[in-house]
Amino acid sequence: MTQSYIAPVELEKAYRLLNHGPTVLVSAQHGDDHNVMAAAWACALEFKPAKVSVVLDKSTKTRQLVEQSGYFTLQVPCYAQLDLTHQLGTISKLDDPQKLEH
Repeated sequence: MTQSYIAPVELEKAYRLLNHGPTVLVSAQHGDDHNVMAAAWACALEFKPAKVSVVLDKSTKTRQLVEQSGYFTLQVPCYAQLDLTHQLGTISKLDDPQKLEH
């Protein structure tokens, strides 16, 4: 039997994933340009409708993409993604344009 590690969460209860203060992955895209970064400052802002806030330094590529597109995506990484999360949080796409490929 295959075990699923991804479980759906009702949007109105998604704040439970953020309440304990995890580091999150923030993804953004504008046109063909996209990036993912780790962020430690994310929190539930509103329950219904569900809203979140995230703090992104103005010098990051991801923030530029969010400002250009108006959208971002949050992922709460699991333990198996520890190294990936660390790499995404320490390598800037502004310094390494091939960050995601590497």
